[in-house]
Amino acid sequence: MKLTILILLSLILIACSAAIEEVEEIAAEPAVVIDEVVETIIEDEEPQYYPEPLDPIDEFISSMSIEEKIGQLFIARMPTMTQAESLIQDYHIGGFILFSSDVSSIEQVQNLTSQLQEMSDIPLFIAVDEEGGRVSRVGRLFPERSGTAFSIGQTGNPQNAYDAYYGIGNKLRYLGFNMNFAPVTDVWSNPANTVIGDRSFGTEPELVAEMVAAAVNGLQSADILAVIKHFPGHGDTYEDSHYNRTFYHHDRARFDAIEAVPFRRGIEAGVEGVMMGHIITPQILTETPDLPATFSSYFMEQILREEMGFDGLIITDALDMRALSRYYSQEEIVLNAFTNGADILLMPEDPSAAINAMVEAFENGYFTEERLHESLWRILVHKKG
Repeated sequence: MKLTILILLSLILIACSAAIEEVEEIAAEPAVVIDEVVETIIEDEEPQYYPEPLDPIDEFISSMSIEEKIGQLFIARMPTMTQAESLIQDYHIGGFILFSSDVSSIEQVQNLTSQLQEMSDIPLFIAVDEEGGRVSRVGRLFPERSGTAFSIGQTGNPQNAYDAYYGIGNKLRYLGFNMNFAPVTDVWSNPANTVIGDRSFGTEPELVAEMVAAAVNGLQSADILAVIKHFPGHGDTYEDSHYNRTFYHHDRARFDAIEAVPFRRGIEAGVEGVMMGHIITPQILTETPDLPATFSSYFMEQILREEMGFDGLIITDALDMRALSRYYSQEEIVLNAFTNGADILLMPEDPSAAINAMVEAFENGYFTEERLHESLWRILVHKKG
């Protein structure tokens, strides 16, 4: 009996000893367990979100006054230097366009463009119409002149268009320009049309499209902002929008098949600007048959932005042209163009009055600051590179 009890006690002691050793082993490893728990808590913890830094351009826009913002929408015809200084300092003008009468020598143009940029805290667009051929503002300053677009198109070789416009771009950059209202992208499909004529690369949309894409690449490879024109197409009109209302008498299907083709190709090539022509399209805008494309959200927002995917600068043709100025007040012209999709308002008759009219329209609620920021952001992106 005693022997049995001793055996049982021995077994109990052995079991207790093993249990104590197991507890001691577990107790010796608390840090490992705690570390695992901590890691699990960290993994399950909600991630920390920090606000992204403001885009530098958005930050810059937020520091600007309404007057500064609206002034940037305008490119004015080059006035006297005293007037130019006032437009820069008092009206925050976005840029100037120069004509043949503003240039006399290479050195004079370089000094002029340099002085203008030095006057402005924000880089200016300094623009020109340098197409080659008969529309050439500075070509005479150089020994080699560019031929007409039509003569280039007749070679059938897009490389010739690239080379010609790369050469033009290098000359413009050397003079201090940064924007060229070229190449002409209209298809010369109406032989009676004289305002375009040999300014076009040709009479067939595919040929014109190839040449336009090459010319755009040439200009922009020379660091000149190219602007294709005159959307939705000035090549099949009888009238000249410089002097009177101008009509395109075809429907949307014809537009898509002919006039739109080179513009699409220019956009696909990465062109940075599209100029709106003051073209009336009664068979396309059937509900507003007298409305110029410059005032049409259908052409600027739906076709250019949505359908063609263009996200660059939409620029009006000169706003002092009689296709508009004979039928609308200056206030109506700038407000209608901007509120329907234009980013840059080119050559109003009286720039200071036009800017004041836009400031007043904003204050009276005709457009929002958000709409203003859309255009201003595009402008500053191109100015600041």
